[in-house]
Amino acid sequence: MKKLILSIGLTFGVLLSEARASDIVYMQMQDIITTDMEYVFEVKTSKFDKVMVDCQSLIKGINFSNNGNLENDIYLEEDFCVGMIDFFLESKQQDLPVCLGLDQKRNELTITRDTDCN
Repeated sequence: MKKLILSIGLTFGVLLSEARASDIVYMQMQDIITTDMEYVFEVKTSKFDKVMVDCQSLIKGINFSNNGNLENDIYLEEDFCVGMIDFFLESKQQDLPVCLGLDQKRNELTITRDTDCN
């Protein structure tokens, strides 16, 4: 009986982990472009038509859009937002990779310098 419960638990855990991983969209930052506003930038990726990082407005955040439709909107604290922009700009200047992982279910963002963004 203990083996059956353990087996069911492990199988359920693996299924949850696979479902959880599929909720995350990974994308390599291809470029970061300045706008006419000091702390608003557009991030180019292959997964979304438009990714805007706004650290200037009252409500700071990063927006992911496709075909003009907002798909995800993550609100950020000001210090984190500015730090993220600095990280992106420094990475671009030093020609270092940036990988963004967007968890669409939890509305969370991970940022790394992984070269393999999968």
